[in-house]
Amino acid sequence: MKELLVLAKDRIGLLADLSYILGEAGINIESISADTLGDKAVIHLIVSDDKLGEKVLEKGDFIVMSSDAIVIKVMDKPGELSKVARKLANAKISIKNVQLLTKENNIALYALRVDNAKKAANLLKEYM
Repeated sequence: MKELLVLAKDRIGLLADLSYILGEAGINIESISADTLGDKAVIHLIVSDDKLGEKVLEKGDFIVMSSDAIVIKVMDKPGELSKVARKLANAKISIKNVQLLTKENNIALYALRVDNAKKAANLLKEYM
Protein backbone atom coordinates (compact mmCIF):
# COMPACT_ATOMS: atom_id res chain seq x y z
CA MET A 1 0.00 0.00 0.00
CA LYS A 2 1.17 3.53 -0.73
CA GLU A 3 0.57 6.67 1.24
CA LEU A 4 0.39 9.95 -0.63
CA LEU A 5 1.82 13.02 1.04
CA VAL A 6 0.46 16.23 -0.46
CA LEU A 7 2.13 19.58 0.20
CA ALA A 8 0.28 22.76 -0.69
CA LYS A 9 -0.14 26.39 0.26
CA ASP A 10 -2.88 26.50 2.89
CA ARG A 11 -6.01 28.26 1.72
CA ILE A 12 -9.76 28.19 2.05
CA GLY A 13 -11.17 25.52 -0.26
CA LEU A 14 -7.99 23.41 -0.44
CA LEU A 15 -9.67 20.23 0.81
CA ALA A 16 -12.68 20.87 -1.42
CA ASP A 17 -10.43 21.17 -4.48
CA LEU A 18 -8.27 18.17 -3.63
CA SER A 19 -11.23 15.88 -2.91
CA TYR A 20 -13.03 17.10 -6.06
CA ILE A 21 -10.04 16.19 -8.25
CA LEU A 22 -9.89 12.72 -6.74
CA GLY A 23 -13.65 12.22 -6.94
CA GLU A 24 -13.79 13.26 -10.60
CA ALA A 25 -11.16 10.60 -11.33
CA GLY A 26 -13.23 7.97 -9.48
CA ILE A 27 -10.68 7.69 -6.67
CA ASN A 28 -11.98 7.07 -3.16
CA ILE A 29 -10.22 8.52 -0.11
CA GLU A 30 -9.66 5.59 2.27
CA SER A 31 -7.88 7.62 4.96
CA ILE A 32 -6.93 11.26 5.35
CA SER A 33 -5.05 13.37 7.85
CA ALA A 34 -4.36 17.05 7.31
CA ASP A 35 -2.50 19.71 9.21
CA THR A 36 -1.17 23.19 8.64
CA LEU A 37 2.27 24.56 9.41
CA GLY A 38 2.27 28.30 8.97
CA ASP A 39 0.95 28.92 5.47
CA LYS A 40 1.59 25.33 4.31
CA ALA A 41 -0.77 22.36 4.38
CA VAL A 42 0.45 18.80 4.82
CA ILE A 43 -2.09 16.15 3.81
CA HIS A 44 -1.58 12.40 4.27
CA LEU A 45 -3.82 10.28 2.04
CA ILE A 46 -4.49 6.64 1.42
CA VAL A 47 -6.64 6.31 -1.68
CA SER A 48 -8.21 3.50 -3.68
CA ASP A 49 -5.75 3.99 -6.60
CA ASP A 50 -2.48 5.53 -5.46
CA LYS A 51 -0.85 5.72 -8.91
CA LEU A 52 -3.79 7.48 -10.54
CA GLY A 53 -4.30 9.60 -7.42
CA GLU A 54 -0.72 10.82 -7.58
CA LYS A 55 -1.05 11.54 -11.28
CA VAL A 56 -4.30 13.54 -11.09
CA LEU A 57 -3.19 15.51 -8.04
CA GLU A 58 0.08 16.45 -9.73
CA LYS A 59 -1.88 17.47 -12.81
CA GLY A 60 -3.93 19.69 -10.46
CA ASP A 61 -0.70 21.46 -9.42
CA PHE A 62 -0.28 19.72 -6.08
CA ILE A 63 3.14 18.56 -4.86
CA VAL A 64 2.75 14.83 -4.20
CA MET A 65 5.14 12.26 -2.78
CA SER A 66 4.32 8.61 -2.31
CA SER A 67 5.85 6.12 0.06
CA ASP A 68 5.23 2.58 1.17
CA ALA A 69 2.92 2.01 4.10
CA ILE A 70 2.13 -1.20 5.92
CA VAL A 71 -1.23 -2.07 7.42
CA ILE A 72 -1.36 -3.80 10.78
CA LYS A 73 -4.17 -5.25 12.89
CA VAL A 74 -4.02 -4.81 16.65
CA MET A 75 -6.44 -5.54 19.45
CA ASP A 76 -8.44 -2.42 20.25
CA LYS A 77 -7.41 -2.12 23.89
CA PRO A 78 -5.03 0.05 25.90
CA GLY A 79 -1.32 -0.57 25.33
CA GLU A 80 -1.54 -2.61 22.13
CA LEU A 81 -0.22 0.10 19.80
CA SER A 82 2.59 0.65 22.31
CA LYS A 83 3.72 -2.96 21.82
CA VAL A 84 4.02 -2.41 18.08
CA ALA A 85 5.80 0.92 18.47
CA ARG A 86 8.24 -0.59 20.98
CA LYS A 87 9.06 -3.51 18.63
CA LEU A 88 9.84 -1.03 15.87
CA ALA A 89 11.89 1.21 18.18
CA ASN A 90 13.91 -1.74 19.48
CA ALA A 91 14.69 -2.68 15.85
CA LYS A 92 15.75 0.94 15.15
CA ILE A 93 12.84 1.47 12.73
CA SER A 94 11.49 5.01 12.73
CA ILE A 95 7.73 5.59 12.45
CA LYS A 96 7.16 8.53 10.11
CA ASN A 97 3.36 8.52 10.15
CA VAL A 98 0.54 6.47 11.65
CA GLN A 99 -3.12 6.59 10.68
CA LEU A 100 -6.03 4.76 12.23
CA LEU A 101 -7.96 3.31 9.30
CA THR A 102 -10.87 1.66 11.11
CA LYS A 103 -12.01 -0.12 14.25
CA GLU A 104 -14.36 -3.09 14.17
CA ASN A 105 -15.01 -6.10 16.40
CA ASN A 106 -12.28 -5.12 18.90
CA ILE A 107 -9.66 -4.89 16.12
CA ALA A 108 -8.02 -1.64 15.02
CA LEU A 109 -6.39 -1.30 11.59
CA TYR A 110 -3.49 1.14 11.33
CA ALA A 111 -1.42 2.26 8.35
CA LEU A 112 2.20 2.87 9.27
CA ARG A 113 4.77 4.70 7.19
CA VAL A 114 8.22 3.79 8.43
CA ASP A 115 11.77 4.32 7.25
CA ASN A 116 12.20 0.61 6.39
CA ALA A 117 8.87 -0.91 5.30
CA LYS A 118 10.33 -4.30 4.33
CA LYS A 119 12.07 -4.79 7.67
CA ALA A 120 9.01 -3.55 9.57
CA ALA A 121 6.66 -5.89 7.68
CA ASN A 122 8.92 -8.83 8.46
CA LEU A 123 9.13 -7.83 12.14
CA LEU A 124 5.34 -7.30 12.44
CA LYS A 125 4.14 -10.44 10.59
CA GLU A 126 1.95 -11.42 13.56
CA TYR A 127 0.02 -8.15 13.14
CA MET A 128 -0.58 -8.43 9.42
